[in-house]
Amino acid sequence: MEISCRVYRPRDPRKTPLFGLLDSLYDRVKGAWEERFEPNYGFWRGLVDEVVARYLDCGILESGFARVRCRRCPEEFLVAFSCKGRGLCPSCGAKRAAELAAFLQDDVVEDVGHAQWVFTLPKMLRVYFLHHRELLGALSLAAYETVKELMAAAALEEKGFRPGVVSVVQTFGDRANFHA
Repeated sequence: MEISCRVYRPRDPRKTPLFGLLDSLYDRVKGAWEERFEPNYGFWRGLVDEVVARYLDCGILESGFARVRCRRCPEEFLVAFSCKGRGLCPSCGAKRAAELAAFLQDDVVEDVGHAQWVFTLPKMLRVYFLHHRELLGALSLAAYETVKELMAAAALEEKGFRPGVVSVVQTFGDRANFHA
């Protein structure tokens, strides 16, 4: 019995609302940033230009592709390169999130009880992290040390207690507005 090949259906990122929005308005927003948005949202981060450019090329055959041949039949097709972005691209972000979840479940997290801890910063301190993003790692470490101290005290075991932590810093709200 011969196993048939799956049919590859490439996505068309140009038909998504996000692609249309960035393709048509990105330059206007960037041009108006300093005057209109910088006082509330901070300076323009150069990283944004690269991320948007990579997203606009993601999944577009004209931006690069690989030819894939089926090992079982003569079928072949083209697969467009992806941006492998983690924040802006919904397609690549979903893939990376699924890969991280599988890695954590298979290789990191033990089959024991878990807890989710959420730390928030007072609003008056959030703007400091907007302008000094290099401190977000130290912020995560401070959260870990706090969890470690509280859990060790609750377990009555001050020495040698070392909980595992997966830390994720989220600096944006549900409307992509900045907060730390």
